[in-house]
Amino acid sequence: MKVKVKFYSLHREITGESEICLEIEKGKKLKDVLKLIFENYQELEKLKDFTVASLNHKYANGEEYLNEGDEIAIFPPVGGG
Repeated sequence: MKVKVKFYSLHREITGESEICLEIEKGKKLKDVLKLIFENYQELEKLKDFTVASLNHKYANGEEYLNEGDEIAIFPPVGGG
């Protein structure tokens, strides 16, 4: 099945991509795709602890199972004052 991954901010700069499409097996969780992304884009590894992910426009913790056509967004934590 296919899922879309969008990169924002520094994550976009490091990957050189604004979005990619990944072919994954059914039964995978968000954390599995994140692990794959960090393996494929090793420069992102240093941002691993400072990465937020959303699934279909909702914050996610990684334990969510993925479905065909899901949209994952990866970005740094949002702060403000």
